[in-house]
Amino acid sequence: MSALLVGMRAAVTRNGSHQRAVARVEALLKERYAPRAVLLTESGTTALTAALLGLDSGTTKAVAIPAYSCYDVATAAEGARAPVLLYDLDPQTLAPDLAHLEAVLRQGAAAVVVAHLYGCPVDLTEINRLAAQSGAVVIDDAAQGAGATMDGRPVGTRGSLGVLSFGRGKGITGGGGGALLAFDDVGMRALARARTLLGEPRRGWKELGRITAQLLLERPNLYAAPASLPFLQLGKTIYREPRPLREPATVACAVLATTWGLAEREAEIRRANAARLLAAVQEQPGFTTIETAPAARPGYLRLPVVATSGNRRAVATRAAQRLGVMPGYPRALCDVERVQQRCFNRGDRFSGSRLLAARVCTLPTHSRLSADDLLRLEGWIRALPRT
Repeated sequence: MSALLVGMRAAVTRNGSHQRAVARVEALLKERYAPRAVLLTESGTTALTAALLGLDSGTTKAVAIPAYSCYDVATAAEGARAPVLLYDLDPQTLAPDLAHLEAVLRQGAAAVVVAHLYGCPVDLTEINRLAAQSGAVVIDDAAQGAGATMDGRPVGTRGSLGVLSFGRGKGITGGGGGALLAFDDVGMRALARARTLLGEPRRGWKELGRITAQLLLERPNLYAAPASLPFLQLGKTIYREPRPLREPATVACAVLATTWGLAEREAEIRRANAARLLAAVQEQPGFTTIETAPAARPGYLRLPVVATSGNRRAVATRAAQRLGVMPGYPRALCDVERVQQRCFNRGDRFSGSRLLAARVCTLPTHSRLSADDLLRLEGWIRALPRT
């Protein structure tokens, strides 16, 4: 609850509190990610939109984005007025289908966004090579990557630009907020242009509400509550309208600086809980686990598994909901009408992404799970049909 008190104090205090909070968060980001420059934003979506506008990819050249991803990635492209080229994902790894990505890059994408879904790291080595051949800029989107590393480095550090999110449920939280990181000359120029696009920050009362909701509704015995409070839009995947770009709210910066030190411990607990649940999942033939590279250390914001159609239907039940088991994104972006309107290659197959939309479900891993909660999750997994 100390985070709430810090946030309330920040919301009502002026006299340079915003600048001090921003400086503290920038220093923490530089220490962990070692970028050449940092720009704090109101959200991860704002950071990605600003990155695309900073690259001047809007209106004339397309941006390549994953066909299965958080809908906010597509919202960022729309906010930057950028046409879209979608690339398929490998359903075994959640990484780009390299053959399809290469074909998409040949169609003239100015930038490629790579996302580490659910905290499962993607190796960007080959992606960077393909992008360099075509002249595309790589944006390493680590909005879901809190605690995840590849070759010992945090995800979000392998492109010209990195994107972070500090929203509700993102592992490092201020109730909102995001960051754009630059790692080379191309990224530095884009970030400098992006800095001129941000409007004035809000005080952050909305962020306080989000923090309160997370503290209350992340408790396992209240998992079913969001369904009875639809105005909260918790646990739902919706296509959000692009919003004006802003600097981060004062509350978000203050809370983020206060809770920063807790993030690594939280990530270790998520990994331990995921390992325990994976042992149960691997005994259940109705689930397939996601493969990660040997040098990857997942952050497991949630534990994703690919289910048979019967087990995927079981995820929609009230019993599963009470345990915190959730379906993945309900549709691939290639099947979202708003994205189709801006997509140059909407006629491609996207078989991997469509399979993921039909079959992925995710299990909770966070630190508020008790031993009894984990036992109930294991029991639910083992009780499913073994088909």
